[in-house]
Amino acid sequence: MTHSPSTAVSTFSAPQPHPLAYALASALLALHVGTAWSAPRVEFDPSFLAGSGAQDLDLSRFEQGNAVLPGQYRADVRVNDRWVGRRDIRFAARDASGEARLCLSRELLVDMGVDFAKLEDYVRQRSQAGDTSIRALPEGEFCEDIGLYLPDASAQFDSGELRLDVSIPQLYLSRSARGWVSPELWDAGIDAATLGYNFGHQQSRRNGRNSASSYLGLNAGLNVGGWRLRHNGYYVRNDGHGDYQANNTYAQHDLTGLRAQLTVGESFTRGDLFEGIGFRGIAVTSDDRMLPDSRRGYAPVVRGVAQTNAKVTVRQRDHVIYETTVAPGPFEIDDLYDTNFGGDLDVTVTEADGREQRFVVPFAAVPQLLREGQNRFGLVAGQVRDNSLKNGEPTMLEATWQRGLSNAFTGYAGTTLSEGYGALLLGGAYNTRWGAVSGDVTFSRTRLPGAGVEGYGRDMRGQSARLTYSKFLPNSGTNFSVAAYRYSTDGYLSLNDGLRLRDNLATGIGFDEVARQRSRVDVNVSQALGERGGSLFLVGSSSDYWNRRQRTTSFSVGYSNSVGPANYSLSAQRTLESFGGGADGRPDPTGRQDTVVSLTIAMPLGRTPRAPNLNASYSDARRSADNARLGVSGTIGEARALSYGASASRTEGQDAAYNGSLSYKASNAVLSAGYSQVGDSRQLSVGASGGVVVHAGGVGFAQQLGETIGLLHVPGAANARVSSNIGLRTNHEGYAVVPYLTPYRLNEVTVDPKGLPLDVELKETTAKIAPRAGAVVKLALKTETGRSALIEAHREDGEPLPFGADVFDEAGNPVGVVGQASRLWVRGIQERGRLTVKWNDQQCAIDYDLAGTEPTAPVPGRCLAPAQ
Repeated sequence: MTHSPSTAVSTFSAPQPHPLAYALASALLALHVGTAWSAPRVEFDPSFLAGSGAQDLDLSRFEQGNAVLPGQYRADVRVNDRWVGRRDIRFAARDASGEARLCLSRELLVDMGVDFAKLEDYVRQRSQAGDTSIRALPEGEFCEDIGLYLPDASAQFDSGELRLDVSIPQLYLSRSARGWVSPELWDAGIDAATLGYNFGHQQSRRNGRNSASSYLGLNAGLNVGGWRLRHNGYYVRNDGHGDYQANNTYAQHDLTGLRAQLTVGESFTRGDLFEGIGFRGIAVTSDDRMLPDSRRGYAPVVRGVAQTNAKVTVRQRDHVIYETTVAPGPFEIDDLYDTNFGGDLDVTVTEADGREQRFVVPFAAVPQLLREGQNRFGLVAGQVRDNSLKNGEPTMLEATWQRGLSNAFTGYAGTTLSEGYGALLLGGAYNTRWGAVSGDVTFSRTRLPGAGVEGYGRDMRGQSARLTYSKFLPNSGTNFSVAAYRYSTDGYLSLNDGLRLRDNLATGIGFDEVARQRSRVDVNVSQALGERGGSLFLVGSSSDYWNRRQRTTSFSVGYSNSVGPANYSLSAQRTLESFGGGADGRPDPTGRQDTVVSLTIAMPLGRTPRAPNLNASYSDARRSADNARLGVSGTIGEARALSYGASASRTEGQDAAYNGSLSYKASNAVLSAGYSQVGDSRQLSVGASGGVVVHAGGVGFAQQLGETIGLLHVPGAANARVSSNIGLRTNHEGYAVVPYLTPYRLNEVTVDPKGLPLDVELKETTAKIAPRAGAVVKLALKTETGRSALIEAHREDGEPLPFGADVFDEAGNPVGVVGQASRLWVRGIQERGRLTVKWNDQQCAIDYDLAGTEPTAPVPGRCLAPAQ
């Protein structure tokens, strides 16, 4: 068989072409199920098929280059292989042949990202140059080739997948950042109530005494009209005495225009510029998750000038992280991802004639750095929420603001106000060739109750300066991920410390009960030692206090690498706590100290994916006891739903400890059990975690919930496996709760058709959605249910039915086609009834009864011509 835009006639001919006929039959069936919309016209020679019914074949519908019937379809629209949403697509019959044509409108083209200003400029330029072949877009709907209005654009429709693929030159598209999902596609979800739970119960026996304890953590939610109401709390019961503790209750709503969240109720401040604190009130805070991936975090803008149509390649540590083609003239790249490689950017501009220009853009980041023009803000007003305060909860106000003022500099400021307390912060962050650095100063004033305190009076005033540095040295492989230093004067207090000090003084507690930190230094350094040399790390911190003649220092150093399949890590941790005692009041170098050296090894016990893993560790402690542990863990089953673990350990001077655990990820919960024994002490524990979702379609049970939830519905498909989650299957009504969707991003949830009953046909296997944070979104997959059957039927005279003939049910719906050997594979029919077979201008009817038959067992029948 050959193809051409117009006509193609098969030249194959053979007396007994049974294998080839079978291949052609498969091709015909594939065309019948879902031919691409723009397929070329094809002609077949009926003599290609042997058999007495060959001359009766009706191949006319297969010869049409378009198997799409006129009508409206709900389809996934992809532009240049990027999903833009699910839209209603209309096809209209254009001429007498019934060939369907795709209909488009300006509204649909807007959704596809077409920039009409760019398109009109291009059409005007071509018209001035004498090219009149490009038509102006009509105001309403048009059902003609898209290429007549957008040169070089094309569209392809897959009726089987209900997918419209459109190719549009970048010239006509509006520019949008990578990783962007338009807010118009953010789904606020359905009204629903949710309840997440985490339950655990332990039975212990120690020293001949039995004890029991239980824990139940709850996370309740209610979604109504875009509002998300949440409550978190836990219940603890020990030896017959129980108590419930509420953590927080709040309501949230998206502020799309501000790229922010509105929170009303009990929550916590961001803690990025000031120390985090609990509050009860109202907050408006920016949400970086609403930004495209290429706008989140920090990355510098790459600017340059191209002499020709040039290719720009951006590398980081020899990794190509971005590549694009630019037009002659100045260019800028402002949508680089916040990469994990670290190091400066090496930019290569390759001109059309092969010339190259190279330059370096410094790239290092600290948390305060933002991209040029980007803002991050927070405004909180309400009451401080702190159960340790004995004299009530004072009101508070906190406002913070950060802005990327240039390609390398970010400025930020903030203020915190409360009863008797105020603080002001000013700072900036700078990306330099020598690394990223941020620095800020916080000024605080604390009004002390009563007559004040000797040496300070009624007011304590002070300043706190902070300096942070980050740099990756690509030549040496050294990464200073965080190196921070803070120094505070004697009178400086944070909001938490200031409120506690005021509360203590008002209740008669001593002035020095609240520690006032003097300085603190934190260091986090990692060093790569080549491709196979492993890596070294150093993590440490040290702090001292004005009123505690005490310094606390701790640091860890370690080395990790692998040998074959085994991974190992060697580390040493040292803690030193020194106290005052010297004549000059400085901390005495003697004090409590301890050093712990640890070795851990992990390796698989086999080469299969489900091979168990061996874990071993040994720690040597100078002050505390040495410890050795050996354990094994793994998963069982094809879906790895059952996991297990067992270990034995021994601590110096104590009895050996033995532990075992099991965990099973069921479709609607996660169940666990464990057993521990140390000498004569024993403990048995059981647990369960999961969630419940109440919605208009019923009640669904979940393994877990998370912040953003998908409610998948596959009608009629019970026990269908959801590929994205271990052990997750649909319930008897076809529902499944899919946890941990990523908000404001395109999520794909796929159902595996393997194992579904033959009476259920999945019209699509993947659902896509971009939910808002905290939403319960509905994901529905189309299915077709009904009995399936394989019917062997001949005509009244014993001759086989024509291959490829259509089969219809009593309502006139197509339910199958005639295959080889006069066999009909039909789907979606009633248990008994009548089928009609049509070909050319002939037809016959088959009465059938499937009661007591298996779906795969052939059912005999006879196709009788209608009475004259």
